[in-house]
Amino acid sequence: MDLKISYSQLVELVVPGITGGNTQLRIQFTDQPYLRFAHILKLETYNVNDLATSPTNNVVIPASTMQAAYITLYTGDPDNPANQGEWIQNLPLQNLHYLQNVQNDPFERRPFLMDSQTIIWEKSYITLGTAIGNTDPTSFLFNVTFVPR
Repeated sequence: MDLKISYSQLVELVVPGITGGNTQLRIQFTDQPYLRFAHILKLETYNVNDLATSPTNNVVIPASTMQAAYITLYTGDPDNPANQGEWIQNLPLQNLHYLQNVQNDPFERRPFLMDSQTIIWEKSYITLGTAIGNTDPTSFLFNVTFVPR
């Protein structure tokens, strides 16, 4: 299936650096005004093997963190958009990573497509199996393909 992209937004979820290492296991998204009420078509995420730094010059999460992370999205029910909840719960973050890095010859796997749901970002979060332990800011990056409302 070919997906034509008209609208795309990079969402950066920053895990603050803390002296002694950040021990947070749940990282909450902040409100994304540009994506508020947008119909989400596709989500993808990146690790440091894809992008070394974020747009704010933070280090991007390592692949090992991605492999131990889960995303919960508070969305509208595609069958009843007025009904909202954590319809996508503890999805392995790895499912949103579709760039395959193979010895300088990367390729794309099948993307994670959504059913044109809206996401309430400030009620969505990442759960980590193991704390990152970062002392400097570290970022989760998500590219969101959407249709504006």
